[in-house]
Amino acid sequence: MSNFYCIWIKTGEEEKYIDEMQPRLNACEYGFSGMLYFPKKKMRLKKGKEFIEPIFPGYVFLETQEEDNLRLAELKSGSGFIKFLPQTGKAQALGSNDRAIIESLVKFGSVIPIIKATFDVNDRIVILDGPFKDIPGKIVAVNRRNKRVNIELEIMNGVRMVGLTYEEVKRV
Repeated sequence: MSNFYCIWIKTGEEEKYIDEMQPRLNACEYGFSGMLYFPKKKMRLKKGKEFIEPIFPGYVFLETQEEDNLRLAELKSGSGFIKFLPQTGKAQALGSNDRAIIESLVKFGSVIPIIKATFDVNDRIVILDGPFKDIPGKIVAVNRRNKRVNIELEIMNGVRMVGLTYEEVKRV
């Protein structure tokens, strides 16, 4: 089974980091291989124009079989690298809940499509479709005009805000 690691990258340099490091991982230059992910989502403006934005700006995820921190430390040489998370000073694989979320995200490819949802602020919800399928959260903001919502999810050892275009969400 693969491990997933969260790498904190200088915001805006995530793609550059992946472009630099993925070929090295593919060539097993560090003695191990792996896949880097920077999940993004499709969003829609009120005028209907669609655009793509990162789900977790500043974070790149590594999927690999490797567990040796000395070898994983080689990834620190990439452009914009800040540190591995959680902030323990060494690479630590994501826990089972976070791992399930990231696995779900990567199944959808690099860009997640627009997802339908119906709800109100403070509703406890479970997302019925998309990469966050079956993940519980709390609605903190609804923009009905733009058909967008902000949801608090408990992931990566804390509460993270995720903005989604909504299509299908179920109240818990």
